Amino acid sequence: MDVTQITTIIGASASLLCTLVVGALTFFIKKTLTTLEEADKKNATQIEKVEEKLNDLKADLPLLYVTREDYIRIMNRVEDKLDQLLYGAGKGKEE
Repeated sequence: MDVTQITTIIGASASLLCTLVVGALTFFIKKTLTTLEEADKKNATQIEKVEEKLNDLKADLPLLYVTREDYIRIMNRVEDKLDQLLYGAGKGKEE
């Protein structure tokens, strides 16, 4: 074999090896990107569901719970009415 033939064979082998490596890298990169895109879509769907539940909760909160200020105001009115019953309608509180 001649030196030029050996050089040509080594060059062709190196070129083939580089092509295979680049092809394999491209395959794995595409596979990884596809997996990431699917995970991103799944996360977006879950985020939408959580946002919907949060909006429902925000809408239901005023109907289900009483704020602290409203509770204090209502309890003060109840206490005043009980005091009126206990101490008489015209007398007021005796403290």
